[in-house]
Amino acid sequence: MLKKVTHLLFAATVSLAANAQTEKQNPFSFEGSYVGDTYYNMAGGLKTGGGFMGMANIMIGFDTGKAQWWKGGSFYVNGASIHGKSLTENYLGDMQVASNIDAGDHTYLHELWFRQQLGPVSLTLGLQDLNAEFMVSEGAGEFINSSFGVPPVIATGIPVPIFPLTGLGLSVRWDINKQWAAQAAVFDGDQTSFDHNPYNIHWDFCKNDGILTMGEVHYDNRLKLGAYYHSADKNYGFYAFADQPVTNRLSLFGQLAVSPEEKNDNNYSLGFGGNFLVAENHAFGLAATCAGLHRVSHKHETAIEFYYKYTFNDHIALQPDFQYVINPSGGETKLNNALVGMLRLHVNF
Repeated sequence: MLKKVTHLLFAATVSLAANAQTEKQNPFSFEGSYVGDTYYNMAGGLKTGGGFMGMANIMIGFDTGKAQWWKGGSFYVNGASIHGKSLTENYLGDMQVASNIDAGDHTYLHELWFRQQLGPVSLTLGLQDLNAEFMVSEGAGEFINSSFGVPPVIATGIPVPIFPLTGLGLSVRWDINKQWAAQAAVFDGDQTSFDHNPYNIHWDFCKNDGILTMGEVHYDNRLKLGAYYHSADKNYGFYAFADQPVTNRLSLFGQLAVSPEEKNDNNYSLGFGGNFLVAENHAFGLAATCAGLHRVSHKHETAIEFYYKYTFNDHIALQPDFQYVINPSGGETKLNNALVGMLRLHVNF
């Protein structure tokens, strides 16, 4: 039933988009992007060598108010295609995953949801990427290592609906005032794998999956405190994110996540760093992220990252990036520290 509803909604959205007239209040919005990583592991890890990974996205939005249907409603569709040889699996062997677009070869539906704004409260229902609204740091988001998104404690500890495999859920956000906001979400506790769900349009609900619940409080969009609980795994944890401007050019950020040691191989993670805006079109940043482990062979995996980003215009940017990975811990075998270089291409249209 859900599959049929999804097909009908997607077909209706595309059909309406094709027939939409170009007007001042056109209800449709269209976006596209491409991110490409050319990389080379220069030392350590599994082996030296290089390759390429890429991710393309096509996004369509529909505003019910501009369509003169009703106020405050919006539909959103995000289709994705990821491809290329995995840096982590073939060369680094790291647990935290050095590139946040490293996810295999898949062309699939990434997001499909409906949102209704009711004054200061918004409700979103459908296929969602949890990291689009939760655990978001403006400063950390400039870095390429995956741990500067969702902390590895959460990403490796429980099934969580984030890139590349999103999930069905209901989320609510309340903008209490100009400084304070709160949000919560309930998601299906396990995402159907790409092996059985190659396009992410077939979702199985099973009582053994359990439910993932999330809660997060924001202050001034610079301090975020959150907690989560997975009912099937009886696993839980807490996290804190902070973004702090120091000057009009320098900003700092910090991330902390903790969970019970008896339930998690990686029971804490810590990230911190800073970004410096050299000029309007170029910046650089330095950061470190550490995942705490309690294995015989590994006690932690730490990645230190430096990037420089040059923005040519509104559509194209290049970002050279270097990461030094201490104790790559994707497996039980102890690996030498790795040094990897990347060149990321950003294209938006």
